[in-house]
Parts: sequence; C-alpha cells; structure tokens
Amino acid sequence: MKATLIKTDGPWLEAEIAIGTERFIVMDVFSPDDRPARPAGSEFYIELSVGMLNEEESWEFFFASNPEQKKCLEHLDGWRYRAYGEILSINPAVVDCGLLQVEDVFDFRDSRVIGEFVSFTIDRLDAR
Repeated sequence: MKATLIKTDGPWLEAEIAIGTERFIVMDVFSPDDRPARPAGSEFYIELSVGMLNEEESWEFFFASNPEQKKCLEHLDGWRYRAYGEILSINPAVVDCGLLQVEDVFDFRDSRVIGEFVSFTIDRLDAR
C-alpha cells in the first residue's frame, strides 16, 4: 500500500507514516541501513505487519472484546495498537483488521469461529 513518510528515527527505530488520512507509528523496517533515510513527505509502498503480539490476553477476552464488529487499528502508545477484526480462516488462522490481515493470533481449530469478530493487542507494528 502507498504511504507517506512523516518522520523516521532511522532503520529499526520508530517512524511515523500516513496511509491515506490515517497516521501510524511503526517500527521502520523500510529504511535501508546503508543509505540516507527518505526525506519527510516522500511517498513509497509499504506492507504493514505484526512485529510482536501481546500474548498475555485471554481467549475469552479475544472473543468478547469487539461487540461493535470493527475492522481497524487503534493507536495505544508508541508502536502499540489495539487490532479489531473478523476471523477469515482457521488454516492458516487469519484475522482481517482492515488495512492489515494478521495470521496466527491464536491457534484456531474449530471452523465455527470463522466470521467471529475479535480484538487483540499488537505490541509492535512494523512497516516494511
């Protein structure tokens, strides 16, 4: 997807990007180590991915925490986000969160969870 660089602290550090009208704080996995950083305002293509998931949330909370059936990422702090989405498949386990599809949040084996709306915490959102 197309993104606009707002600012970056450098490779593997915090960066702020805009995708459409939304701004995201992410880990900069897109800046090359061996070249100068892109200038602020430059446009480029990135892929959002989960760098680290919060593994302390319960199965019950995972399934009960999205009654509004949202598909989005809500900024918490730093590069942490609350992800809201719908379970698309179980093998592999995929949750559609709008701009981002996340695999293997939980180990689903029961196809009855397909179509359920869930939420979970992303401890680090990456952009590559």
